[in-house]
Amino acid sequence: MTSPGSAARIRDAIERHGRVAFSRAGGPGGQNVNAVSTQVEVRMPIARIPVGTRQRDLIRSRLATRVAADDALRVTARRERHQARNRTRAIDRMVELIIGAITEDPRRRATRPGAGVQRRRRAERERLSRKKSARRRPPADDD
Repeated sequence: MTSPGSAARIRDAIERHGRVAFSRAGGPGGQNVNAVSTQVEVRMPIARIPVGTRQRDLIRSRLATRVAADDALRVTARRERHQARNRTRAIDRMVELIIGAITEDPRRRATRPGAGVQRRRRAERERLSRKKSARRRPPADDD
């Protein structure tokens, strides 16, 4: 599980060790898009993320499509018209992705079906049985 302070630790590590690059976003937006580098790419070396080795392996496997060849987690943001907002968005998204990847799935407890479920199943089986037996030919009488 992740503690409430782990998001702050991860965010702090991204701010300190992450590499931020800016480029032109492209797409609609007029002169702002053509003139200002608003797209933000944040790259964070997985080795610098403040988690254990098991959790780093989970990040590598669960976020494999976002891990670059240099073993860095990569996130881009380009929706906003302002570079600072896109930077904040990218960092927020990276924190969410990391926390989502290191959160262990709860173990499933095997349970038995309840009495109501069993009753409904039995009733449905009996209904189908009656329907199918009505399709059969009646037995021939040997008088």
